[in-house]
Amino acid sequence: MTGEPIAPVGQISSELDGGEQVEVTRHVPVLVREVLEGLGVERGGLFLDCTLGGGGHSSAILGAHPETTIVAVDRDMRALGRARTRFQGEERIVIHHGRFGDVARIVGVSGDGVVGVAAEGQQRFDGVLADLGMSTDQLTEGRGFSFRDALSLDMRMDEGEGLTAASLLNSSSMAELMRVLRLGGVGREVSRIANEILRSRPIESGQMLADLVARVVPRTQGGSHPATVVFQALRIAVNREWEEIDSLLQAVPRMMKPGGRLAIICFHSLEDQRVTRQLRQWAAGDTAPASRTDMRRERPIGRLLTKHAVEPRPEEVQANSASRSARLRVFEFF
Repeated sequence: MTGEPIAPVGQISSELDGGEQVEVTRHVPVLVREVLEGLGVERGGLFLDCTLGGGGHSSAILGAHPETTIVAVDRDMRALGRARTRFQGEERIVIHHGRFGDVARIVGVSGDGVVGVAAEGQQRFDGVLADLGMSTDQLTEGRGFSFRDALSLDMRMDEGEGLTAASLLNSSSMAELMRVLRLGGVGREVSRIANEILRSRPIESGQMLADLVARVVPRTQGGSHPATVVFQALRIAVNREWEEIDSLLQAVPRMMKPGGRLAIICFHSLEDQRVTRQLRQWAAGDTAPASRTDMRRERPIGRLLTKHAVEPRPEEVQANSASRSARLRVFEFF
């Protein structure tokens, strides 16, 4: 059902309608005030939330102006179940099941940037938001995202597609394991970790994986758990996050109105570097040498409004420690 619109909101999926009670989200959205300011929501308009999650950002955007409408996307069916509860009866939001890297097709944006039926015939978006972090809900659902998960090592955002993290770990060669870990940010400990994974297979839970990493990588005093980046690398690989981010960034320019803004929240340096590199390229245009007349040259398509990443205020970090690594960047299109 990927990409199919879900409307009204109270009928998100028959798969979730078997009498099962869906919890309201426990996730606390980060940088809400800063996102609202960055997107310029006080003007109202049509917005796209590429990562609906717990719905906190979308709820705040809807609350900022009575004539605002939102098209929202998420690949996690459990999140969509919670959205049914949160947005029951709200006519200004249309929700889709799908990957954020596939938003152009999901919302019906053609090559010339015209938004289709999902956006009620309007042209392009006034603002696009992508929160690339995980939610508290996902960490507490026993899906293998947490070091404490004793029964699962799944890590799929969409539990209906792709390989689980356990399948990847238990079937990959040494070279494949090292490639996955390196692409996800694991440094000089990569060989030791990959060897311990091979020696300890089959690996069947998040707890088992965390314990084996802790055996070979000492924990520094006051530092994060030594398995933190390993879990990050696996999640990135399982959910093809680099491809998803690249696809989203390729699609966004043709989805925006003049003056429209893109706000992206990243939670680790690899994400932030990938996003920032693209935003700066959009702002600079083609940087090919003047002597290369054979190369296609591009004009700047907008400006980066955040010279430095926007970080959570100390009071937000104190109230929600999960926000401490969040970084927001905002780009405005010409």
